[in-house]
Amino acid sequence: MLDFHRVHFYPEPSSSSGIDLDRIISDVAQVFTNCILDVCKPFFFEHHRIDIERARVSEIKQPFERQPKEHQDFDLYGRPTALYDGFELQRILAPAFQTDVHIIFTDLLTCTFSEDDWRYHARAVICGTPSIISTTGIVEAPAKPREFYISQFGADINSLKKKLAGRFIDYGDKRMTEVAAGYVLQALFFFVADGEPFCESDACRLYNAHWQEDLIRTQVENPMLCLKHRSLANKFNRRLAAKGMI
Repeated sequence: MLDFHRVHFYPEPSSSSGIDLDRIISDVAQVFTNCILDVCKPFFFEHHRIDIERARVSEIKQPFERQPKEHQDFDLYGRPTALYDGFELQRILAPAFQTDVHIIFTDLLTCTFSEDDWRYHARAVICGTPSIISTTGIVEAPAKPREFYISQFGADINSLKKKLAGRFIDYGDKRMTEVAAGYVLQALFFFVADGEPFCESDACRLYNAHWQEDLIRTQVENPMLCLKHRSLANKFNRRLAAKGMI
């Protein structure tokens, strides 16, 4: 457990995602009452482009150590973009973030490799040092309603999105801020709960939602922490107070 008392937030260089960082900090402050939360300058990944390109993924069915040197820019669904191994990004960036807790927002699509099905999966949050929250991952990582995948073949995607409007988070979605706040809490509980940021209860804001509809329910419609994690946060806050770390 890390008794942090400072959390530094790094917004995206552009505001295209529409995330309201002040609202996120307000949400976090209600849970971690004795922490100092501040906003730093945006983290410009392009300033570290040469290093960050080492984290690029082009073969989604090969682990990172087997990635080819020549990259093809296709995402998990075959669309042209770039994928980045989230843990490798952390390893590259970690030396610059050795004290306190740092949370970086980015539109880079982060992913991690799973040995369960031997492929990469998009991720919205990579917990650790630093913690990375991908606004693109918020849209792409949790699955959309099943009807979307059943109906998308031969269908107009924009019309399909209108038909299923409200049932998933899309780019420019006004609910992105509330969802991002939930991922910030998961990133912080990673340190509070000894590397276990998620909750098994689907009524808790720390629930690891694999479907967009679950994500909306836990982060927008009923954004609550379960009793167990409220208790953990309260103990953490009391410990900081007892140590004079406020």
